[in-house]
Amino acid sequence: MRLKKLVKNYRRKEVFTVKLLLDTTYLLPVFGIGIKLRKFSEVFPKLLNKYSLLYNPVSLVEAKWIIISQSKRMPSKREMFLRRFRKGLKVLLSNAKFSQTALTNAEIEEIADRLLVKFKIPDYFDRIIYATAVHYNIILLTEDEKLHNIVKSKHAPKPKGILKWEHIMQEF
Repeated sequence: MRLKKLVKNYRRKEVFTVKLLLDTTYLLPVFGIGIKLRKFSEVFPKLLNKYSLLYNPVSLVEAKWIIISQSKRMPSKREMFLRRFRKGLKVLLSNAKFSQTALTNAEIEEIADRLLVKFKIPDYFDRIIYATAVHYNIILLTEDEKLHNIVKSKHAPKPKGILKWEHIMQEF
C-alpha cells in the first residue's frame, strides 16, 4: 500500500518513472552472492521494467568487501568469488536499467555525518546510501531496520520513502 501511495504522489508531480535507490543487498546476486528474500529471483527482474533502479557506487565497494570476507572463510574458492565479482561488475555497469548516483558530495557527507553523530548509525556504507536517497529525494529500498527506524524520528533527514522487499512483493 505504501508503494502505491508513493507512485500516485510521483505521478501527480508528473514524474513518470519511480526511482528506487537499491541498498547493497539487492545487488549481491549480480555478484553471485545469494540473498534470502522471498521470490527475489522471480520478482526482481520485474522491477527492471517498472522502476528506475539506482545504486550508489559505495555499494560496489561494500559488495567487494563481502566477497573478500567470504573468500577468507573459503580460501579454496577465492578465485571463483573474485571472478564472479568482476563478471557481475561488467554486467551491472553495462546494463542500462541500472544507474549510478554520485559516490558522495558535501551534502551527502553532511547527512551521513549527522546520521553518525545524532542517530548513532555506525556503518559508513549504510549512512552514505541513506544520505544519497535523502540528497536525491528518492525512495530507498533496504532491509536495514536501523535505517527504517530513522525515518520515525521527527528531526531525521528523510528520503522520499523507505521500503522493504515485502512492500515490493505486495505490488507483484
